[in-house]
Amino acid sequence: MNLPTVLIGILVAAVCAAILARGIYNRRHGKGGCSCGCGGCPHSGHCHPEKKQ
Repeated sequence: MNLPTVLIGILVAAVCAAILARGIYNRRHGKGGCSCGCGGCPHSGHCHPEKKQ
């Protein structure tokens, strides 16, 4: 393998890791994944479950 191939591989891996980390962060903070609003979404209960008191 040559240097450009290794650098591109590292760049692709970094982008994938950033996308995964952002998804985990959003999920832990109760944000949905589709970013289209939950007004008429039949799956809004899965993205934003009601908290038990």
